[in-house]
Amino acid sequence: MDVFVTGGTGGIGSAVIKRLVEDGCQIIGLSRSDQSSEKLRRLGASAYPGDLRDPSTWVERATACDAVVHLGATFSPDMGKVDRIAMLEMKKAARHRKQPLKVVYTGGIWLYPTCKAGDMLSEKTPFSPLPAFRFMTETIKTLSTGTDLALSVVHPALVCGPDFGPVAEMTAALKESGRFETRASEHTFWPLVEVSDLAKLYALVLRQTRFRMSVIGSGISGVSVDHLASHISARHGKPLEIITQPSPEGIDPDQDWAAGYALSQSADNTHAKRLLSWSPEHSAVEDLVISLSR
Repeated sequence: MDVFVTGGTGGIGSAVIKRLVEDGCQIIGLSRSDQSSEKLRRLGASAYPGDLRDPSTWVERATACDAVVHLGATFSPDMGKVDRIAMLEMKKAARHRKQPLKVVYTGGIWLYPTCKAGDMLSEKTPFSPLPAFRFMTETIKTLSTGTDLALSVVHPALVCGPDFGPVAEMTAALKESGRFETRASEHTFWPLVEVSDLAKLYALVLRQTRFRMSVIGSGISGVSVDHLASHISARHGKPLEIITQPSPEGIDPDQDWAAGYALSQSADNTHAKRLLSWSPEHSAVEDLVISLSR
């Protein structure tokens, strides 16, 4: 399978490419710099020059592949506009194909609302996105119309890697000052997923023949911030204090990327397990903390 990947040099993208290469896929990664091209090659992918902001430079090549995995994002004030234009241009370019183009689009757990105690989010939960990510729900709806694309959507929980995500950030804060500043409270629940487990989910989704699919990628359905902190503290033998920060004054909600950390959520991963036989290795908080602390 030839797979075109955007955002392949990021923390999630790198893990996804590594997994797909291991599965025997031929990966072409979108690259806007020599440095990115070199990283893609080290991961086992080939690099295709282009810019997410200028889809005319890459959509024809992308739609000539068997599938596209979209992980790219600018995290700039115009992120939504950039994403929407890129996806619309890709959909337009796919019209010439004899078969629908398989597209795996990345949504996120912050497209869903906060949970009441004891409740869990599922793929059937109506979207209630943060303003900064509202564009994703609109783009998903657009990509779902028509027959040009065979769309699948992955909604990752909070992704944890060796050097990014909640566990890494809390560990770094513990070592530096013993104080972790966050928009969450001690009692906020976070759904988590380890990055290689998430990459496995993307690979399973890519292999599916269903025309449309949506799955939540949550290895750990939900853990309170204080419980997560206690595991990290125990692992390193030092106490970690949680400091809840208010929303910054004057920030535009459409650009408040960090607001999601204040959402208290738990996510049901039953659908992904049953539909795809996904079996995340890091399904317990202790396992996750130990794995990322090596």
